[in-house]
Amino acid sequence: MVVDFSKDARPNPPSSASATPESEDAASKHRLEPSQPVWLSSEELGFVATDAKTHQSTVYSVHNTGKHWSKPRAVFTAPVPISSVQYNAVSNTLVFIASVYNGTTTLDETAELDVADQERDDTAQVFDELWVRHWDSFVTPKLPQIHAVQLRSHSSNTKPKHKPKNIIKDSDVDGRLEAADSFVISPNGQHVVFVAKRPGRDYAWRTTSYVYVADIDGSSASPINDNGRGASSSPVFSSDGSRIAYVQMASPTYEADRNQIHIYSVEDKTTIDVAVDWDRSPSDLLWADDNTLLAAYNEYGRNKLAKIDIASGTVTPVVEEHSVGSMQHVPHSNELLISYSALDSPTDLYKVSIDNGNIKRVTQLNPQLGSSVFLSAPEDVEFEGAEGSSIHGFLLRPPNFDASQTYPLAY
Repeated sequence: MVVDFSKDARPNPPSSASATPESEDAASKHRLEPSQPVWLSSEELGFVATDAKTHQSTVYSVHNTGKHWSKPRAVFTAPVPISSVQYNAVSNTLVFIASVYNGTTTLDETAELDVADQERDDTAQVFDELWVRHWDSFVTPKLPQIHAVQLRSHSSNTKPKHKPKNIIKDSDVDGRLEAADSFVISPNGQHVVFVAKRPGRDYAWRTTSYVYVADIDGSSASPINDNGRGASSSPVFSSDGSRIAYVQMASPTYEADRNQIHIYSVEDKTTIDVAVDWDRSPSDLLWADDNTLLAAYNEYGRNKLAKIDIASGTVTPVVEEHSVGSMQHVPHSNELLISYSALDSPTDLYKVSIDNGNIKRVTQLNPQLGSSVFLSAPEDVEFEGAEGSSIHGFLLRPPNFDASQTYPLAY
């Protein structure tokens, strides 16, 4: 479909917004709704605010003077909404995801097409392939793709060197590579790793996805697991950037297959399999050190955490009770900061020792729940299911439970 439009007719033309961010005075005249905080340095914090009317996203920074934080100062403005913002201090590069139209070369072009689309008299869409709807949302002509912009940092005057560049646009024959979920920047800031499906006639029913490594300057992007058959996820660089750990399913068109751990050598372009005989399906991965991986996995209704010796494949549980959510290293320690929850306890932050699994509470965000809301402590139950299979579940007893009484059972 070809759309004609006039720049002069646009209600909110992006002009040169990406090159000339709004001033600090302009930022202070309207209420900001900050999101996606990211450290730009040890003393400078960045965040994103998206204008509800123009849909432009501005990255602001605030500087810690030692006594207070400075007023927000605009770093740069993208003419379209951005998400998943990350920053690499080594290369002074800000990386983010923006949904763009296939064939466009700048974010300004996408903003112009957005305005033209809003001025149409109809909302009809024409699809020439079966990838029409994903779950409860119709597919749009826009693709979430990864962009990078290098900043020039001196003192507290961070400014972009150039306009943002789409670093995966030219990584496939027709540019229609769609970045899934998030991405990871290499420690030296020269590469970005992400997961994507290849375009093709079978895109709608194929679950196979690949781990791509893209140069930060957009010069190339290629998959590291070209021979894989199932869905890939959770790529993560080692601390020196020489290896990439990820998980992938073995079977295509089967989203419930078991994830298996693989490690790719960036220099040798070879891949090894880790803990092949482990009969669990790991999800999120994290490097504990050069020889050890950390993996979250689900078992008996709990999201547990284990450490895995790469050489031997030995799996050692670290956290076996309740459910581990997000996790990250605590600097200069052998601990992780994790989000941690249970059926009878809401999510809070904890520190956990990688060595022995000792857990220490960091926050108690909802102390009032203990006295005002009854949360039943779960009890494990197992029973026989179809064809003699063993089924696991939890039993939650009602408030003021009396074992001598009978109660209706909800299941």
